[in-house]
Amino acid sequence: MFRKWMLKMFTASQRLRTREGGAVALPATFALPGLSAGSAYVAVALLLPAFFFLYGLDAFPLRDNNEGLYAEIAREMLETGNYVVPHLNGVPYIEKPPLLYWLCALSMKLLGPTPAAARLVSAGSMLALSVGLFQFARMHGNARAGVFASVGAASALPVALVAHVVLFDPLLTALLGGCLLCYLHSYLVHSRKALRWAAFLLALAVLDKGGVALALAGGTVALFLLLVRDRQGWRRLFDPAAIAVLLLVAGVWHLAAALMQPGFAWFYFINEHVLRFLGQRQPDDYHHGPLWFYLPRLLLMLAPWTPFLLLLAPARGASPGTSGTIVRFCQAATLFPLLFFSLSAAKADYYLMVALPGLALWLGIELAQRLAAPDRLVAACWGVSLGLAALALFAAPGAFSGSVPLPVLAMLGAAALGLAIFGRSLFLRQRTTRARELALLAVALLSAAALVPLCQVAGERGARDSSVYVARILAGHEGGSRSVFIYRDFEDTFSTLPFYLGQPVPLVDSASRDLQFGCARHGVARCLTIDEFRHARARGPVAVVVQAARADEFLALAGPGRWRAEWVGEKMVLFDAR
Repeated sequence: MFRKWMLKMFTASQRLRTREGGAVALPATFALPGLSAGSAYVAVALLLPAFFFLYGLDAFPLRDNNEGLYAEIAREMLETGNYVVPHLNGVPYIEKPPLLYWLCALSMKLLGPTPAAARLVSAGSMLALSVGLFQFARMHGNARAGVFASVGAASALPVALVAHVVLFDPLLTALLGGCLLCYLHSYLVHSRKALRWAAFLLALAVLDKGGVALALAGGTVALFLLLVRDRQGWRRLFDPAAIAVLLLVAGVWHLAAALMQPGFAWFYFINEHVLRFLGQRQPDDYHHGPLWFYLPRLLLMLAPWTPFLLLLAPARGASPGTSGTIVRFCQAATLFPLLFFSLSAAKADYYLMVALPGLALWLGIELAQRLAAPDRLVAACWGVSLGLAALALFAAPGAFSGSVPLPVLAMLGAAALGLAIFGRSLFLRQRTTRARELALLAVALLSAAALVPLCQVAGERGARDSSVYVARILAGHEGGSRSVFIYRDFEDTFSTLPFYLGQPVPLVDSASRDLQFGCARHGVARCLTIDEFRHARARGPVAVVVQAARADEFLALAGPGRWRAEWVGEKMVLFDAR
């Protein structure tokens, strides 16, 4: 039934392009044992990305960074029923729109408040993007390019790892990628329906990460229209129904939040958007970097496929017809985010992830053209990628945990270089397109094998990177009715503690920048001074979670009394001994 449905969809798409005058290319000859070419494409484009994005979602606890913050906001939404103004540790948190929290809350409602349920939103959205890349290329006559784009995007190890974390950027990448693919389809076949779907997905992207989605989508489309020199394309953008969908879907929450939360308009629109881009946002809790900050990160993002970027050099000239237009769009979808985030003062390693859909589709198209005959550059790229994938399998887990001696790493690097040289020769000996396709698939499978130990290492680092074991100490302590407090540090140290305890934890003498807005405007005592903590301690026994390095500082301020301590790595739980 599924196979017949996919065949029907493919046939319909060919008829549509024939009516519109587009070039139709039949599926390539790729096949797996027991499957036809079309079924093999579908199987590979679905199964491999599913493994990369869904494997190991529960292999390690939530981490004490942004992941802990966002998962806790979703948990508090479920607990309080307040889905308009997000709350973190009991106080308002309005740095970002709520779509990620809504989806995480829905996932945890269905599957329970677990790390895997929270991470399923990031992983599921990236899986949907991979499938969308395949289906888009397939609808426009190049199923082989779709497989390469889908599998290449999923098997890039940094991308797969980021998709295992509760973050806004995987969801933004998927929504913005889907929006741009719908727009490009509407441009190629003059479909207003596709343009309205693009507007809907763009509105969801705005609800995920705010105005940056509008800037990225608008800038990409504008650069594309400039590259193809199409004046009529500007007019087709102004579809009243599409504009209405965008304003309605994206605007309702912003209006409701502005009415419900004092101070929202300035903090969200000016501080979080304009001043963040200019580097004047307060508090200054983001990373900075030079203009070339994202160039090495672009190379790292595609590992082990990074060498294939050499194929994008303009030596071959522009592709003809529809493929050339798609390539132009992919260039715009890659270059504009790179320019935008390079100019922004606020930087993060994963921001450029939004360039992945255009880059993956561009590479897929180029590979589909080059695999028809032996190609020395493709062979060299494949050999180096094979070596990088092998190096990731054997060295990345140890390097990730800091346990690989430099001589061992050098030996592994030399072995990877030897494998690269051998791989180039091996690739050139493949005489059929099918054999070369299977060689590319081998790199993806080796990358999949490398993902397994990386997830295991992340689990082993749980005592350092998460507060799950701190929560277990508190839950297992006799007299569990004690009031629990955190001293000073929250994000990057104890942000997962409220999630694992199932309740907000008051912060004493807060040094948190993420809670600054909420603590200044919230009436309930979630952010306490030292004097307020002393009064709370006088009312009953307490437990205080503190970094070990701050323990003496806290004990000097807490006042007289005896304390009993338990350690978890660099974290300490102090029990009021009464």
